[in-house]
Amino acid sequence: MSQNSSSTDLRVRRTRRLLRDALVALIEERGFDTLKVSDIADRAMINRATFYRHYRDKYDLLTHCMDDVFEELTAKSRPPHAETGDLDYSALAANFEAMLTHVAENTDFYRVMLGKDGAGAFVSRLRDILRTVAAERWQKIAGDAVKPAMPPALILSFIASAYIGVIVWWVEHDCRGSPAEVAANLLALTTQGPYRAFGLTAP
Repeated sequence: MSQNSSSTDLRVRRTRRLLRDALVALIEERGFDTLKVSDIADRAMINRATFYRHYRDKYDLLTHCMDDVFEELTAKSRPPHAETGDLDYSALAANFEAMLTHVAENTDFYRVMLGKDGAGAFVSRLRDILRTVAAERWQKIAGDAVKPAMPPALILSFIASAYIGVIVWWVEHDCRGSPAEVAANLLALTTQGPYRAFGLTAP
């Protein structure tokens, strides 16, 4: 790669990051619906012509921002491999920690997107990703040998929604506790259930 090409790539990444940060800040202040491209460009301190060299409109910007975040999340949330079919708890905890580290690195984006003024599509896409990862993890661990006690789709929806609930709580509390600490709690909730977490004996 030439020096000019490398410099261009750096400028592109910097501009897109500025626009993403501006979008997140403005959604938090005003909500998405009222925003104009000029508002985003002004906050990012670029002109509108530069904005349109990268994105068609504010919806295109939002979609690309979500794509970038979800691409990274998916890469970090691949299910742990189990050679024997048994659940590797240490690998599962590491998987949760990687996911939560990604959330911590993008706290502002998650807080805004999961808040009352965020984009509904974000929650839907996040749920789909977490459900897919959970399904892949289940398939690696159990394969066709284990017969679920209830419809797998119900279990996977419960897991995905529960994980989103944990993420929402964590970012609302400024990521209190390290990713490793929260991952340990998430592992316990996943493998033992909320009743045991409350200190109750499940029936």
